[in-house]
Amino acid sequence: MGSFDYRALQREVAEFAAREIAPRAGLNQAKDFPAELWRAMAEAGLLAIALPAEYGGRDGDYRALAVTMETLADAGGCQGVAISWMSHALLSRLHFLRLGTAEQKSRYLPELAAGRHTPCMAISEPGAGAHPKHLATRAVADGDDVVLNGEKAFLTNGPLADLFLVLAISGEVDGRRSFTSFIVPRRTPGLELVEGVKIDFLHPSPHCGIKLNDCRIPASQHLGPVGDAFNAVSLPMRRTEDALGAAKSAGAMRHRLRLLARAAAARPAEAEMEAVLGRLAAAPAGLSAMAWRAAELLDANQADDDAGTETIAALAAAARETGARVEAQVEDFINTWDIEVPTELAIATRDLVKTLGIAGTARDLQARKRGQALLAAANE
Repeated sequence: MGSFDYRALQREVAEFAAREIAPRAGLNQAKDFPAELWRAMAEAGLLAIALPAEYGGRDGDYRALAVTMETLADAGGCQGVAISWMSHALLSRLHFLRLGTAEQKSRYLPELAAGRHTPCMAISEPGAGAHPKHLATRAVADGDDVVLNGEKAFLTNGPLADLFLVLAISGEVDGRRSFTSFIVPRRTPGLELVEGVKIDFLHPSPHCGIKLNDCRIPASQHLGPVGDAFNAVSLPMRRTEDALGAAKSAGAMRHRLRLLARAAAARPAEAEMEAVLGRLAAAPAGLSAMAWRAAELLDANQADDDAGTETIAALAAAARETGARVEAQVEDFINTWDIEVPTELAIATRDLVKTLGIAGTARDLQARKRGQALLAAANE
């Protein structure tokens, strides 16, 4: 594969976002993702960016994903659209391309690149989140088939999806569970879409839950290693989402900064206010650089070794900490200068704040582990 033109991609995505996303009034309050917008993304080749040309893709990589994610959030001004796009693109590359068999790649990747298939990751469960100790969905072998029973929640793009990647307990020895991920088509008998837990942000990115009641699929529909899907599927998904999520935050902050400046311009200019706005304007560049570095490591396959994994996790953590500080500074700016907050600015801020708060407990545990490692090294 030759060198990829990221600047050309950025211009292309910016033009698409300005034409197809930004003009849609109320899009960030809509409950349903516009079907015509999803088709437009597919027809423009946005769903094919990070897949190889041999499967109908555009030979992009994780850096291409980061560029597209950031630009959609910035030029489009709707974080929910960027999230739904990223869910499709990331599942296609990280799971189907990385873990699929030759037959699965030939079968699914061209359809994913063209937007004729839409995938959805089904890991979290009601009241359990994604913690492996609390998951209950099971896959029981029955001849050449497996039978799935359980319930999944918080499914990004669930209402759009026709392929669910279901993480299920596939074995248990002495209380130690093993997990396998299965491709479950939406039309499988016994699969039911349910409303699930309501998500009150990141519209129009749609969410739902599913119930699996004696869903029978061929055992060959497993994606990735049998029995080790939590390590092969769940953990890489969380790491990669967190790291590349900094790109979405960078783009969203740039868009929100323009809205904030527009609201602040209604007041007489003050030197200190200008200085604070200037300091806020520097933050997106830092987040963008963190996302780019994480994507470089992913493209170099350094997520497969301990040092690379830790660096990617640290970049994601640093990006979230930076984002949280910026949000506190924005709130202080609004309060200090008594800025009137229009609806669009309020929604953009809400989506940023709530996105940064996702999986807070898990991130606190990771931070504690890093702290423990530092203390242990200091005592050696």
